[in-house]
Amino acid sequence: MGAARLTRRALLAGAMLLVAVPVGARDAVGTADTVLTAPDGRAVPVRITWPEGGARRLPLLVLSHGANGTLDGLVLLQRSITRGRIVAAPRHPDSEANPDLAKVDRARVFGQRVADMKLVLDSSAEIERLTGKRIDATRIAAGGHSFGALIAQALGGAKVGAPAQDWRDARIARVVAFSPPGPIPGYAEPAGWATMAVPQFVQTGTADVVPMMAPKWEAHMVSFEAATVRGSVLWVGNGVDHYFGNRIQRLSRAAPDQGAAFRRAINLADAFLRGAQIDSAPDALTERLVRK
Repeated sequence: MGAARLTRRALLAGAMLLVAVPVGARDAVGTADTVLTAPDGRAVPVRITWPEGGARRLPLLVLSHGANGTLDGLVLLQRSITRGRIVAAPRHPDSEANPDLAKVDRARVFGQRVADMKLVLDSSAEIERLTGKRIDATRIAAGGHSFGALIAQALGGAKVGAPAQDWRDARIARVVAFSPPGPIPGYAEPAGWATMAVPQFVQTGTADVVPMMAPKWEAHMVSFEAATVRGSVLWVGNGVDHYFGNRIQRLSRAAPDQGAAFRRAINLADAFLRGAQIDSAPDALTERLVRK
């Protein structure tokens, strides 16, 4: 879609309102780990975070880690986006933290990941018990990083797989996709993303090159360009790579500091999830900011 190629300067012609919510603690963040049981009998560890103060009824964001990822590797992203919402992240069977990883049937992983996310959605009573909060069932979102972003998009209506399947969960009202995969022939293609049923926030960066998944960083934008749902947002960070330096998954990785860009992305994702207008003010962190 042509709008996805607009520059920051072109966007400034639009009448977007300024939203500037800094990353920082508004409330202390509570954390609880639990283990749920999937319909197929698998044990699914889940990490839950929530603001300990504030409102009693909160939105829920179900968050999926990337391929081979871990809950510990997702912790900075999860805690940062726990702003006035409950965030629940399941550990998927392909996690390198899974002690039974060698036994995992990779052909079944996508379906199991979707099942893990739905299991969390089905476990509202347990989440409410652990957090002392109530879930607002009208404000449920799915999110993820990398392969996990594709899982979130599938729950939001993208048809994925070989052959493409409908994984839509009607409880999901919004999707946040941090560095989703580019097109994978015969598996994840533009026609599949065109069936997205809900708005999505898509994030990538000009250094976000991942062999096999995105040989050019621009490939990460395809899922945004292919979807037609109004209200979606794309943000491209200058110099941002697949891990925001060392803030998502590769926490011990040596990389240029991308902390300011990470905070900018979290601010935008939070505003999107709240349904707020997006900050369109120019800054050195942003290569591209587009809203449909």
